[in-house]
Amino acid sequence: MIKRLTIGVIFWLASGAVLAQLTAEQETAKSKGLALYQQSDWYDSQPLLEIAAGAGDKEAQYYLGEAIRLSKRYMTAEAQKWYEAAAKQGDLFAMLRLGDSDDLCHTLGTCTVSGPEWRAQALDLAYERAEKGDTEAMLVLFTAGEGLVWLEKAAEAGDSYAQQLLASSYKNGKDWFLTLNNRNKAIIKLLKASAEGGFAPGMFEYSLAIAPDNAGEAARWLERAANLGYVNAVVEYAANLGGLSETYKLPRDFIKGSALMRMAVGISPENTIRLEMLKEIEQKLDERQLAQSKLLTDELMAALPPLSYFVPVYGY
Repeated sequence: MIKRLTIGVIFWLASGAVLAQLTAEQETAKSKGLALYQQSDWYDSQPLLEIAAGAGDKEAQYYLGEAIRLSKRYMTAEAQKWYEAAAKQGDLFAMLRLGDSDDLCHTLGTCTVSGPEWRAQALDLAYERAEKGDTEAMLVLFTAGEGLVWLEKAAEAGDSYAQQLLASSYKNGKDWFLTLNNRNKAIIKLLKASAEGGFAPGMFEYSLAIAPDNAGEAARWLERAANLGYVNAVVEYAANLGGLSETYKLPRDFIKGSALMRMAVGISPENTIRLEMLKEIEQKLDERQLAQSKLLTDELMAALPPLSYFVPVYGY
């Protein structure tokens, strides 16, 4: 009880503090660090995130903790330090991460964090915020195992990520439906709402779901998701333009298809499947077209947002 009260007092003191005001340079470092993190670059994102985290930015502190944990594959003292810094500013996901009893550090005997106390604090605050309509708090409760109902509440409240996640849960057999047709209708409805809410993974999954019956509409959602930088959509769009897939019945554009695929390869050069797909499309280009494709890659990288996997807040 004493430990829990101590955490509560720390949070109470921090809650009255002024949020960190980053300089332009710190904001730029944070943005670049988050972009690398969203490309699953757990290493190169760290020094950039640390610039903003050290200045007191709660979001940077949480993601720096995540990047360190993911690069080491378990909670380290350094990751714990940044999670605690974010948690003391009220970050519920940081509290939940500190309370994760499944982390490898428990097996290794290196955990020093008071997990149960942080988890209890996270749940207390999440219930309080969720009752006021905070959808992030609802997602925290769902993530913490407090029931699918909280994910459904977040989706009903219009959270586009929650809508996509709930659709995936239904696809995986969660909840009960009278018929398979009713389940499929619910999935499509959620994915459409997620897509219309602007969530790129929701757009992509919605496009895949409707492609067999409405390839034209599906292609429009695929292109929108790709234009938002969602890696999976970029790869699928490139494959269809490059003649490697007929899912969306797109007209062939080998120059643009190879340019897009080259972008995806650029953030994951170790991905041999994408590399082979790029080579297959490039075989259809002559020397002049290949040069055009490489130039287009540079133009697209300048015009589009940084490619992203849209890693969930409480991800891997």
